[in-house]
Amino acid sequence: MSYTFSRRAFLKYSAATAVAVAGASLLGGCEYQDPKNPVCKTLPGAIKSDLNVIAGLKSMKIEKGTCTLEVDIESARANPIPLESWRFSVAVKDAEDNPVYFSGNKDGVRILDAKNSLIEQKKLVTLHLEATDFPELKDGQTVVFQYIPIRENSEYSMNWEITKKVYDEFIANQSTSKN
Repeated sequence: MSYTFSRRAFLKYSAATAVAVAGASLLGGCEYQDPKNPVCKTLPGAIKSDLNVIAGLKSMKIEKGTCTLEVDIESARANPIPLESWRFSVAVKDAEDNPVYFSGNKDGVRILDAKNSLIEQKKLVTLHLEATDFPELKDGQTVVFQYIPIRENSEYSMNWEITKKVYDEFIANQSTSKN
């Protein structure tokens, strides 16, 4: 088998590569949903990760500079997942995706209640989380809640993007269901 590369073959493959690179730049405006980083845009909303973890954002409330979140997490993994506050983050971005708030720049996200420090296999865990110094949500802004189940696989995050409109509808439905 010959591993020589002729000048003609080199030029042919170089031209094909140039066309492919130029064509890829035309797709820059397309939205791509990464299967490693699923995004949910509903409240409540659940995500199933490729890491055999299911997490659901059940509720969110922004009040007096505090954002509280209620989250259900269940794992099908044999190894337990540690419950650590650094695995959670909350951010706010404006309509142009500019950062307005990030919990990591404040006191982080606190876990308010946890009966166990591990998420065991097939045992549902409900958590209440809190982020302080939280801004009042304005029109055009989006709350981005992120959960990273496994430190070694941080590229597999679970993300919820809740717009002010979705949040307002959720709160309105909460108040009408209590009456």
